[in-house]
Amino acid sequence: MAGVNGTNGSTPNVTMEPPYGPYHYPCDQGLLLPVISEFTWSYGARCFLYLLFLLWCFLAVAIVADIFMCSIERITSKTRIVRMPDATVEGGIRELEIKVWNDTVANLSLLALGTSAPEILLSVIEIVGKNFVAGELGPGTIVGSAAFNLLVISAIC
Repeated sequence: MAGVNGTNGSTPNVTMEPPYGPYHYPCDQGLLLPVISEFTWSYGARCFLYLLFLLWCFLAVAIVADIFMCSIERITSKTRIVRMPDATVEGGIRELEIKVWNDTVANLSLLALGTSAPEILLSVIEIVGKNFVAGELGPGTIVGSAAFNLLVISAIC
């Protein structure tokens, strides 16, 4: 005899919905803001606040990147004077002003830091959330990102 919903077993195929409500929802303990229950807010209020927070984050990233780029330019603009013997110049010594830092190396270091920062922060958040014990996510994302950067980006360039 066929069971409920066309199955051959004696138990019906019933999907149980979890009891979600204002005080029962799956994310009851947040890592950063465990006190606020945003599940109880209206959809429009959450959308507005999320978009406002997203714009604020973009503005903060723009400010930090601008300050960081100014500091990189200042560091890489440092020069030193090198004295070289030269018989064609009066006094027999020519003074040349050369750059201490290579612009390409400084910009590539910035690129490496920028591409690895999300994985490093994810690992730090996971370690802090698990009482300073390495979890499954952190080391795997760092190694996977490094492998992707080394293999795929090198293959494209």
